[in-house]
Amino acid sequence: MGNVFTKGRREQLDANELYEHLPSFDSESLTRHLQPHWEQESRKKSPSLMRLIFRVYFWQFVPICVLYSALEIAIHSFQPLLLGGLISYFAQGQTTISKESAYLYAMGIVLCSLITSLVFHPFMFYVFAVGTRIRLACAGLVYRKCLRASASSGEGLGSQAISVMSIDLSQFDLTFYFFHDLWKGPVEACIFGYIMYRQIGWTSLIGIAFIVVLIPLQAWAAKAAAHFRSQSAKHRDERVQLMNEIISAIQVIKMYAWEKSFGRLIAAVRQLEVKAIRGSMSIYAALQCTNMISKISLFLSLIAYVYVGDVVTAKKVFILSSYYSLLNDSLLHYWPMAITTWAQTLVSANRVVDFLQQTEKPTEEGCCQDNPGLQLEMQSEKEKPLKRGRLHCVKSEVKSLSFKNVSASWEKPSTKQRRRPHIHGITFDAKSDQFVGIVGNVGSGKSTLLHAILGEIELMEGRVEIHGRISYAAQQPWVFQGSIRENILFVESYDEQRYRSVIHACQLERDLELLPRGDATVVGERGISLSGGQKARIALARTVYRQADIYLFDDPLAAVDAQVGKLLMDKCFNRLLSGKMRILVTHHVQLLKHVDHLLLLESGALTQQGSYDQLKDVISHHAALDLEAIEADKQQVKRVLSQVDRTSKMSTKSKEDDPSTEQEEDAHAERQLQGAVSFETYKSYFRALGAPFLVCLVLAMFILARGCQAAMDIFISRWATWEEDRTYDSVDEYDATRTKMVTWYTVLLLCTLALYLLRTFGFFFMCLRISLRLHDQLYQGIIRAWMHFFNVNPSGRVLNRFSSDIQSVDVTLPQAMMDSLQFLVDVVAVLVIVAIANYWLLIPAAVMALLLYLCRALYIGASRSLKRIESMTRSPIYSHTNQTFHGHTTIRSMDAMPQLEQTFYGHQDTNSSALFLYVSANRAFSFWTDLICVVYILAVTFSFLVINQKFYSGDVGLAITQSMTLVIMCQWGMRQTAEMENNMTSVERVLEYAQMPSEPPLETPASVKLPAEWPQAGHLRFRDLRMRYAPEDEDILRGLNFESQPMEKIGIVGRTGAGKSSIIQALFRLAVNEGTIEIDGQDIAQLGLHDLRSRISIIPQDPVLFSGTLRFNLDPFGEKSDAAMWSALEDVKLKKYVSSLDGGLACRMQDGGSNFSMGQRQLVCLARAILRQNRVLVMDEATANVDSETDGLIQETIQTKFAQCTVLTIAHRLHTVMDNDSVLVMDAGQIVEFGAPHKLLQRPGGALLKLVSQNDDATVKYLKRIAAESYVRRNKDGSLTEVDETLVE
Repeated sequence: MGNVFTKGRREQLDANELYEHLPSFDSESLTRHLQPHWEQESRKKSPSLMRLIFRVYFWQFVPICVLYSALEIAIHSFQPLLLGGLISYFAQGQTTISKESAYLYAMGIVLCSLITSLVFHPFMFYVFAVGTRIRLACAGLVYRKCLRASASSGEGLGSQAISVMSIDLSQFDLTFYFFHDLWKGPVEACIFGYIMYRQIGWTSLIGIAFIVVLIPLQAWAAKAAAHFRSQSAKHRDERVQLMNEIISAIQVIKMYAWEKSFGRLIAAVRQLEVKAIRGSMSIYAALQCTNMISKISLFLSLIAYVYVGDVVTAKKVFILSSYYSLLNDSLLHYWPMAITTWAQTLVSANRVVDFLQQTEKPTEEGCCQDNPGLQLEMQSEKEKPLKRGRLHCVKSEVKSLSFKNVSASWEKPSTKQRRRPHIHGITFDAKSDQFVGIVGNVGSGKSTLLHAILGEIELMEGRVEIHGRISYAAQQPWVFQGSIRENILFVESYDEQRYRSVIHACQLERDLELLPRGDATVVGERGISLSGGQKARIALARTVYRQADIYLFDDPLAAVDAQVGKLLMDKCFNRLLSGKMRILVTHHVQLLKHVDHLLLLESGALTQQGSYDQLKDVISHHAALDLEAIEADKQQVKRVLSQVDRTSKMSTKSKEDDPSTEQEEDAHAERQLQGAVSFETYKSYFRALGAPFLVCLVLAMFILARGCQAAMDIFISRWATWEEDRTYDSVDEYDATRTKMVTWYTVLLLCTLALYLLRTFGFFFMCLRISLRLHDQLYQGIIRAWMHFFNVNPSGRVLNRFSSDIQSVDVTLPQAMMDSLQFLVDVVAVLVIVAIANYWLLIPAAVMALLLYLCRALYIGASRSLKRIESMTRSPIYSHTNQTFHGHTTIRSMDAMPQLEQTFYGHQDTNSSALFLYVSANRAFSFWTDLICVVYILAVTFSFLVINQKFYSGDVGLAITQSMTLVIMCQWGMRQTAEMENNMTSVERVLEYAQMPSEPPLETPASVKLPAEWPQAGHLRFRDLRMRYAPEDEDILRGLNFESQPMEKIGIVGRTGAGKSSIIQALFRLAVNEGTIEIDGQDIAQLGLHDLRSRISIIPQDPVLFSGTLRFNLDPFGEKSDAAMWSALEDVKLKKYVSSLDGGLACRMQDGGSNFSMGQRQLVCLARAILRQNRVLVMDEATANVDSETDGLIQETIQTKFAQCTVLTIAHRLHTVMDNDSVLVMDAGQIVEFGAPHKLLQRPGGALLKLVSQNDDATVKYLKRIAAESYVRRNKDGSLTEVDETLVE
């Protein structure tokens, strides 16, 4: 450890310099060792994690704990007797003890302290290692469960997993420290009781009886603490889950101006959590006052002894005092702490078991070992296939897929009510090279059918047989944090030729050219820094890159425009994957003309199947506006394809790696705070209370309480000396003085007790108030941060602040700070008391203080760095777990579970390496401080024998007992001061996010007179608008100038990445704007963000629903009536469906609204917009995820409900904007064209004409006709000749 300490003192330690983890801490082997034991345990009626731990690890920790406790009890029994012998040597007029005996007694006292120090730290280090191994093994089990959890296993499983890992499993790091204390206290009570009885008779039993009477209270306290902990853990889970949802949907929350509504939700949960923490804090505060109990026990025994008529001697006083102090520690401090800790561990263990018993993905038969992650049982070929279930055989010669009368439901099996099937009676077959299309309305069961193929959903009846390897693209594209290449390759090996052909087929070449680092560009968690179309195509490329036999696509064309959709269909599905089985769910029915087989789903049933020509008429209402494209002329498409082929060949020439770009790699890595925790952090912590006088008062209480206790200790030693001297004139005078002594003793004791209680409860309640305020500041800092912050910081990093760091500030920090303050006043008091007994002892005290200071100076730098590194290496564990939940269907379908498990084990190993170093540093520091304290005890003990001077026996006893308490005090106190500083890094991390640059104010300044009904007309004007995501970034929008008329309908078109969505970012002021945007003549830069955002309605690209009721999702502020909500739902044709749900408007949304289909979620977002009744509506590719019928419904609703509004529509489907008043064509962040679509189509070589011409002739005619008819309708009084000509063309 020496080189770690010296380096840590000179410079900041870095996570890259960590040692390799020890083989005994290898996460993977520990998990694999525990896995079969857990499987055996989980089959029992009521599985128990604690039973499992004792069965597997019993011999690793129980025998050594028994041996250690036996040694400690022996030392504790002999040391006070040796002290008594030494004190007797100094008694007035004694002759029985020689100087040699006195030296032997002194040697015995010092040896007892030395042996304790030499044995204690190796023992504690050993039990830490056992606890850590158990935690790592259990975390591995939890992550394995995450990978295997059923898609329908309920809400918030991701945040629950993070909560279990970060809070419950970390309990195992601590709990084994206290195992031997479970029996040590009661055993010591029996032994010490017997010894004391031999010393002063029955009066000693009064003190022990007082301690024993308090034990039931301790038992109650332990039970109550466990209750409060489970309550606070429950509320913390709710809070972290809610924060997870808020961070995931932060852009939508900002655009809806819902920050305050979610702030109230978080505050309500936080209040409940703090209430539970206050309960456990009160218990902890009461336990902190237990060191007064030994004083009260001594008081009761001495008073009884005095009134029986016996003489109090220094020897008796200090033997009793030592035993009561030791009993106080073992019976009233460590024993209850052991019980409380193990009670908390039982609660945590039960929560881990609850998580590990979540329903898993349904099992299946496998005729070969397909997926190494899911350990499927081998099925012999002789066995007859089951009537019901799923058979998946990868290595079959003939690749095929068959459904036989399949019904499946997302609902969990329940005895109360029958499950509602989401698909029923489905029968069809698909052959090895068939292209199968699946169409149907929103909510008809298309995605459910794919999940049945994947085995993600439990079959109620029927049989699914899959022969071949599967690859799958989910409806919501999953992109994880990593480079674009890593996202595409995922777990497959790199093949240059295939990779290039996939990039080309998935139309990603142009995007990669535009990105600064090509396919090495790192994208954020959930792909935040990409447009919807880019995410969809990267997810598609991942699916296609995997070598498989059966490819499943869940509407990957939804987020791409018509031209790209056509190219993908031809290049990717028809050419690259020809000869493979392809199953495509899509709403773009016109693209399915060349599929081999078509399935039509309605309300979960397969109503029609056959070729495209057979079903052409039936599916007409699912295709709606696009059916004109049936008789396609392929010439135009071929021309476009050949042109793209040429450009792609030119751009696929390998690019040289640019070394300068490597510096950007870690631009978004978590910043490690450096150096000592600044005094400013401590000031900010106490300033959060907002009452400096109260802080000073509570801190003054520490000094007063300790001063009072010191006075009492000195008083007892002087009283014992006075009794030994017996210099009194008469018995009456002796009795009167004794009575006075007893009275003073009683007063001092009561004052000390009162001050201790005030000090302790006052301090903890002050800390709780501070942590409440800090959490509020953190929430405000996060919710008001710029969007750029969320683009570069993964959710795990932010959630770490809300889980682990807030947990530290709530609980760990106040405890460490309390111990540190107590330690400081205790050390000063001890040194003063010892100096009063023998002023020469100030010299070794000064030397000791200097050595301790040097030790701490050497240790604190390394410890602080290691603690920060340990915190930082925890974040990737949570981020990785969170990302796994976002994409677990994709992960399982790609057989990627073993690789993701390896990544998780890697994160765990890095963290355990940091934790091991941190604990090693702690133990080394404690060991050396103990040795320094032992040297000081040696100096104090022998000083009375060496210095040729007369000493009172009372002073000798007081000095030695006080210096002996210094050992425990120093090694605990010095560690706690370091622990406090380490926990202050959590305050630092919370303040770092709480004090981030925030967006402009939410409220409009009074100087801007904003009318209540603004905007009335919806007249937009953009003047030289430039927009970038962060102040130092390049411009995304480059000088936009355009103006809309009031109530105008504007379509915004352009290829993916042209800057269409960035216009919305600018309009909602989510990024850095330069130039002006005016609405009804009002510059939006002067407005408060709430006033601006609440007056513009948005239907976002990704429809977001939150956990809670449907009513909350429609109107979180509770401003609208139920009638208004039902009316809005009727407008979007959801009233019938919502009425059928339990509770109607009060029905619960599952995680992210997963109990609604994608299209239904989009309709809920439309209902929100109707409820808001704003004059400006923005639609961000809102119809991308819906079928044509729902698309038509949305368009109709917009024409009727939003007729008096200005509507901006960002669209991929050109037909949705061709009947708009104007179309704005974007490319590379600039406006290329703006005007009436009909007029723009008259321009030879115009940008809109080029986009339209990329379709087949029939579609081109159809789009031109829509534009012309719309133009005629809007300009009835104008000349119609040019329009007629276009219609004739």
